[in-house]
Amino acid sequence: MSGARRRRRRGPDARGFTLLEVVVALAVIATAFTALLGLHVRNLRLAARDQTYTQALLLSRSLVTEAELGPYPEVGIARGDFEERWPGLYAGYRWERTVSDFGIFAVRQVTIRVIPFGDESAASELTIFVRPRAS
Repeated sequence: MSGARRRRRRGPDARGFTLLEVVVALAVIATAFTALLGLHVRNLRLAARDQTYTQALLLSRSLVTEAELGPYPEVGIARGDFEERWPGLYAGYRWERTVSDFGIFAVRQVTIRVIPFGDESAASELTIFVRPRAS
């Protein structure tokens, strides 16, 4: 046999992987990692949305407490933000309070909606019913 044309043959006891097997395995792993990265990004977006919704819900609850403890509300719509109450803490969050007559025993329906900046889907809305306090 000439020295330039020698080939090693793999016998039944040969060890290791061929280059083709390694390339195929890397392609499969790369595809799996790409899919997992997409799921991770989606999970981060959902977590951020849930955090925004929870914050909006807590702010709604604080406005509901004010409506419960404050004077008997006038019928109408009021809007605002949280800059006056908590400057710089809840930038972009806005609220809307709708008061309407319920029609029974001077009860009024108060609906409070808190909308985070740029995400209507994470808005929270709470409704309570109030009546005048007994004198």
